[in-house]
Amino acid sequence: MALGISFEVLFIILSLLLWGVFWFSTRTFNHWKKKGVYYKEPIIFFGNLKERVLFQKSFHEFHRDLYRSFDGHKYAGFFEGRRPTLMVRDPELIKFIMVRDFEHFVDRPTVALRNSPYTQNMLINMKGQQWKNVRALLTPTFSSGKLKAMENLVEQCGQQMETFLQNECNKNGTNNEKCIELEMKEFFGRFTLDVIATCAFGVQCDSLKDPEAEFVKIAAAFNDISIFNRILIFFVLFFVPQFSRFFPLRFFNKQAMAFLVDVVKKTKEHRRLHKEEKWNDFLQLMLDASAEAKEEGGDEKQDDGVKSNTKKTSTTVLNEETIIAQSLLFILAGFETSSTLLTYAAYELALNQEIQHNLRKQIKEVLDKFGGYCSYEALLDMNYLEMVLLETLRKHPPLARVDRLCTQSYTIPGTNIQLQQDSTVCIPIMGLHHDPQYYPQPEVFDPNRFLPTEKTTRSPYAFLAFGSGPRNCIGTRFALMSTKIAMVHLIKDFYLKPSMKTEVPFKYNKFSMFLKAKNGIWLNIEKI
Repeated sequence: MALGISFEVLFIILSLLLWGVFWFSTRTFNHWKKKGVYYKEPIIFFGNLKERVLFQKSFHEFHRDLYRSFDGHKYAGFFEGRRPTLMVRDPELIKFIMVRDFEHFVDRPTVALRNSPYTQNMLINMKGQQWKNVRALLTPTFSSGKLKAMENLVEQCGQQMETFLQNECNKNGTNNEKCIELEMKEFFGRFTLDVIATCAFGVQCDSLKDPEAEFVKIAAAFNDISIFNRILIFFVLFFVPQFSRFFPLRFFNKQAMAFLVDVVKKTKEHRRLHKEEKWNDFLQLMLDASAEAKEEGGDEKQDDGVKSNTKKTSTTVLNEETIIAQSLLFILAGFETSSTLLTYAAYELALNQEIQHNLRKQIKEVLDKFGGYCSYEALLDMNYLEMVLLETLRKHPPLARVDRLCTQSYTIPGTNIQLQQDSTVCIPIMGLHHDPQYYPQPEVFDPNRFLPTEKTTRSPYAFLAFGSGPRNCIGTRFALMSTKIAMVHLIKDFYLKPSMKTEVPFKYNKFSMFLKAKNGIWLNIEKI
């Protein structure tokens, strides 16, 4: 009898627990139905992410196919775990969200992390007035004048890359064919790390020549985290984001972050003690901005630490933690995006020899015009190179989507559908970039899509590789400058050709949120 009662009690408790889990996991599933928004029917635990969570599709393939599943709808709802998310597919509505009604979508969805001042102080994770303040202070560091002064630093990295290729081709080639086979993501990753080390950390390195350099090895491991941590992040992000600060979440390698923070602190101290030395990198520009703010009365603060007047409280928002956070952001935002752009630009050029020939022809003509030097002005003259890079970003966007957080209740234009505060809006970059409505034959690589006459035939909000509006990528011009320099040094003296290992088409890596080929991108680089 006692055992029977115990079993019955246990059964009831277990049933209640299971019901509670079911209720908690599915109670949001009528969200879009109540609002009258077309949506995909979710399933418990996964929402609409089953194919992604089980790694049946890559991040980019999943979001491209999700976009296509809503064909004919300007917007649609889906569920990420139990979290309802609105996908906006119409460029005109995207324009409202990212530009016209930006005050309703100032923030990005973020996760509050425990003991993570640098992560929280990265520009991409800042919210509201704090983001506006820091963005206003950092924007001048990316001006044309500042980039022009910094071009020489990136050019040195480009020359190092060219020297490496010349030496390797001479060493590995024969009399008839001076050629080397390389995995392009690793190759361009090293070039990109050199640029980041030089411009964001004030560290001179040549990672192609010395791949065992301490900075190179540790910085390359910045994004390496355990599988357990990745699973925990997914669970917390989509089920209990409000409790994220209570979990030991890490988005970055702890040892790598500690090392890079120490590098910035030591560099900052060295420059404080040696003010006679002149530096033209981003780190120095941030240090100068902070110093100028102090001279203009930056010690006056509000109680909440957020400025009410840019000049008076700049040091509140551009303090040491914030400066270090932006240097770390260079690795997070710059490494994957720039190296990915270069990798797939090289891949497409190797598969499209006529485009490569036309690009090489323009590069040589412009360099001859500027005395053989790859100057800032010369880069501005290489319009076909920019078209090649933009088409690469169109076909192979490093990011599959960008999100916005509704910060004030908002009614979708032309409807009576209201988004509540804290609603997540997904802008489907991969889907838009592969939509034949905007890009006929989207799988064809065609730089002429970005001729001025062609660009006028479609909405500018159908191309969002750098985002759009006030919260677009602050480093767009720097990214294009550095990738152009790399391509100039690669294309002018070398042929890009498919190798025996080149996969056409390549297979996506299903385990990464970034755009990565499962078996790498292998090409032959042949000296002209």
